[in-house]
Amino acid sequence: MCGRMNISDHEGIQWLLDQLGLVLPEDRFTAKYNVSPTSAVWGALVSRTATTLEPMQWGFIPPWAKEGQFKRPLFNARSETIWEKPSFKNLIRRYRAIVPINGFYEWQRQGKSRIANHITLKDSPAMGLGAIIQGHSDGYSQCCLITAEANSQMQDVHNRQPVIIKPEDMEAWLNDDNEKHINQCMQPLPAGAFDIRKISDYVNDARNDGPNCLNDRSSDLITPPEPEDE
Repeated sequence: MCGRMNISDHEGIQWLLDQLGLVLPEDRFTAKYNVSPTSAVWGALVSRTATTLEPMQWGFIPPWAKEGQFKRPLFNARSETIWEKPSFKNLIRRYRAIVPINGFYEWQRQGKSRIANHITLKDSPAMGLGAIIQGHSDGYSQCCLITAEANSQMQDVHNRQPVIIKPEDMEAWLNDDNEKHINQCMQPLPAGAFDIRKISDYVNDARNDGPNCLNDRSSDLITPPEPEDE
């Protein structure tokens, strides 16, 4: 699962986008340390045969859905069933994107408490999350992030992890519609790929933002909200 993200380091994000020949103007970048579903994120996608970067909303409701059919927007899609689910199967074939982030948050159960963790890659300042996109009737794009079964390193924290597209696979992810190749890109990163750090409960409240979200864990515990189902 991926329910919150850190997108705060423009230099790190730009490093990742360099792999696709894209530029995120610094004057259009706003550091966000606690990005939650329905927020705006940046996404790389192929539009009219050219790779572009554009803002998009995280989460969508399928355009065919009846009123009230979904209680909330869909913001995660499981890689194991993405080819079967009506909400996702047409999008994964043709409409894929990469959402560049610096890290993501996950909560680990310890008794009655849930402990916040900030997860980053060991060897990179940013990571590109695999996503599917759909167009909204108002003319902007919306995305849904893809998750996979957690590797043994992440299992101690949560049983899901976001699909992270390796830099060498990003062009294929955006351009190659071969199902076998798409599935290869969606394989979870192996154990040892992440740095996992316990952090302050400050991040639990989605209304909180800023560098304090990355503070080391204190002894002051509050009960965070229950995670939303995929």
